[in-house]
Amino acid sequence: EILELFFTSKDVKCILVPENLKIVQAMPNRLPKMKSLAISKMVGELTVATIHSGTFVAEIGGMSSFEHLELISKNVLLPILSNQTNQLSWGDLTSREITDCFHSFLSSSAILCGQVKAETRLPTPPLCGDSGSLSESTNRISLLESTIITWTKQIKNVLKQDPEAQLKLGFHPTPDVEISFWKNKANNLNSIFEQLQSPGTRRVLKALDQAKSTYCTTFARLCKEVYAARLEANDNMKNLKTLEKWVNKLNDDDFGNLSAMFKPMLHTLMLIWKHSTYY
Repeated sequence: EILELFFTSKDVKCILVPENLKIVQAMPNRLPKMKSLAISKMVGELTVATIHSGTFVAEIGGMSSFEHLELISKNVLLPILSNQTNQLSWGDLTSREITDCFHSFLSSSAILCGQVKAETRLPTPPLCGDSGSLSESTNRISLLESTIITWTKQIKNVLKQDPEAQLKLGFHPTPDVEISFWKNKANNLNSIFEQLQSPGTRRVLKALDQAKSTYCTTFARLCKEVYAARLEANDNMKNLKTLEKWVNKLNDDDFGNLSAMFKPMLHTLMLIWKHSTYY
């Protein structure tokens, strides 16, 4: 029925066709996570003669443009650039320079995709197949060591996040900012910890260990710091979450009702001080 109205009625200018094919007439307030097809028309009625020139079709939702770029780069461009036949006329120096630049681009793309989602994403090098071949190749070991350097910078940026940063800058953050800080830091560290346990990361570390790289020992210490900081962030988040209800009321309720909140809030703070391991 909606599709028929779109073709015949002058009032229906746009329809949204999601993956489940449940066509809607108006654009939703929030775009769905699934991919959808948005079709708009620039004429009153659609006919066989005007359907091509009188409609505009766009795909929305699903992966972001950055994720599409990363997917195409890794699955289309990388195999082309890594093909030995294509590299025959380039020379060793040019081939290595192109490969290094493209790996750096892939790494930046992965980091950017994580930042778009407010996540810390550790970019895994694309040439991480068999660990034996990696340890025998100087160029690949150099690539893996540069990957470790990138991971170290990313992880240290998360570890050095300070809950008092806004206070030190002269701002006056409300309590909900502190709760939000520990939520974000805990989520970030949990994500990093899971990525460090992934098979791809373990292959990189195993290859560097077999090559007796000096980066292994330093990175192992950093992994221990991640584990300790993760425990602290999760514990703080768990305890401060009990204050969230009262902090929201403190922000939203009328001024005259605030006095009734101080007693339960201070009681909760006392329990946090008594039972929290870190806070």
